Amino acid sequence: MGYIGRKLRESRLLFPHSNKGLIVPIDHGLTMGPILGLQNIYAVEPWINNNYVSAILAHKGVLEKLILRGALHPSIGVILHINGMPIISASPDTKILVASIEAALQLGADAVSIQINFTEKNFEHNLSILGMVTDIAHEAGLPVLTMLYDKVISESPEIKMERLHHLIRIVTELGSDAIKIGFPDLESSIIEIVSLHGSDIKIFFAGGEKIADKILIDNTKVAISAGASGLCVGRNIFQNLNPQSLLKNLYECINAELISLA
Repeated sequence: MGYIGRKLRESRLLFPHSNKGLIVPIDHGLTMGPILGLQNIYAVEPWINNNYVSAILAHKGVLEKLILRGALHPSIGVILHINGMPIISASPDTKILVASIEAALQLGADAVSIQINFTEKNFEHNLSILGMVTDIAHEAGLPVLTMLYDKVISESPEIKMERLHHLIRIVTELGSDAIKIGFPDLESSIIEIVSLHGSDIKIFFAGGEKIADKILIDNTKVAISAGASGLCVGRNIFQNLNPQSLLKNLYECINAELISLA
């Protein structure tokens, strides 16, 4: 029964009929403080009630306030982020649990997410937390999205890609339902990643630091054409001068095939 519930909840994170998603994470405040676009709850209200967004990802305090204010679109999926560590700490890349699976269920979340930053020294911590979270979440019928970051500086682009492939495989082997990774530098690498891993895990590409809208849209077209499951983009949305317009453009890129058949 847990598997059936997990699949149902997973579908709520995606747009109906296309099985693709545009997830907007707004969990940055714990890590980075009150940055532009996330200074307070009012900063996100102008754009967040929006059917161009398939799911929102947030920490429990922000999620509670959004729910109580009726700020979320009725069709939107909800992902509770359950680990973190501020950049002002001594070990910002070694994230600890800050919320439970039970808290996710009580909030009505459709999934949970964790961020795993791999350094040269925290593999044991990361494998332990990832394995534990997937076990408990799946038992409760909740899918898991893992945000993956490789913090080790590689000697060459080839070694960097080899490491990334291995880390994606680790996340897959330990049971995550979906993964968020940054866009690689080359279009061919986007295609390579989706081709190799996309059959085993849903792949969502991150926008990362603020970039030009055109670059993000062009990368999105490549990723979706290759078979990616969508985007998980935060700063490029909530720090955009016109987030509604960019959301519409990204929605149309992600659902281009469906729109062309309409």
